Amino acid sequence: MPEPNDVHVDQVLTGMSVQYKNASFIANQVLPIVSVKKESDKYFVYDKRDRFAVPNTLRAPKTESKQASWNVDTDTYACDEHALNDLIDDREYANADKPLDVKRDTIENLTDLLLLSQEKRVADLVFSTTNITNNTTLVGTDKWSDAANSDPIGDIVDAKKTVHSNIFLQPNTLILGKEVFDILTQHPDILDRYKWTKEGIITADMLAKLFGFDRVLVGEAGYDSANEGQTEDIDYVWGKDALIAYIEPRPSLRRPSLGYTFQARPFQVRSARIETKHSDWFETSHVVDEKLVAVDCAYLIKSAVA
Repeated sequence: MPEPNDVHVDQVLTGMSVQYKNASFIANQVLPIVSVKKESDKYFVYDKRDRFAVPNTLRAPKTESKQASWNVDTDTYACDEHALNDLIDDREYANADKPLDVKRDTIENLTDLLLLSQEKRVADLVFSTTNITNNTTLVGTDKWSDAANSDPIGDIVDAKKTVHSNIFLQPNTLILGKEVFDILTQHPDILDRYKWTKEGIITADMLAKLFGFDRVLVGEAGYDSANEGQTEDIDYVWGKDALIAYIEPRPSLRRPSLGYTFQARPFQVRSARIETKHSDWFETSHVVDEKLVAVDCAYLIKSAVA
């Protein structure tokens, strides 16, 4: 009787394969896109004090009223091109077994890596105490991972008050790293607020309602922080911080917002034939500048969890 290996030649399965894919990216929700015509330009910034300084409005008989003027300055943006490319050799086309689609897989890989790069840039920008000057760093028992002693509700309420006292608008967005979100959903102070709910699972929408935000954004994407050639070191892009912010969902005139992504050219895919390499060349790219335009619209809580 022949053995199984004698009557079967291993083939590649066409109904399944294994590919890692990152979690959803949130960078363009944190810094909404502003489409621009030129890669660098200026935008107007109104003087904040002109709207909040209380003038002397008293006018004596037969005198002129006091003049109340306003001032405006400009700031600039400057977009850079971010791009990645890869080659597909003719022999790779010819020898690829189903279900591989080398062209599709190549373009998707380049696009995902470009999006990951942007996600990391934005996370580093908005979770920096150098950039967000209104901030605090939690230590010891104040960290929200200390269920018995910490006060995440009080911390977030205080942060909201700070933002409101600077811009007189209610912050509408809470941005959390995945590890911070997981801790908050298990914190006894928060569970106590929802102890009569049937689900027993705290969601981002429930946190938004509890804290009075329009939305809670959870940064779930990951990246390999190791240098090339070293053992992989996978970590979360958005780390262990929390950001309370006012973010305009649609860029508009005469409104403050934490920041924007100035986009001179959206994502595009270029392709070319390189005969000397017997290959097709593919490149994904975009031209952008992620910039904070009103840092007083935010309050940063660093090291929110251990």
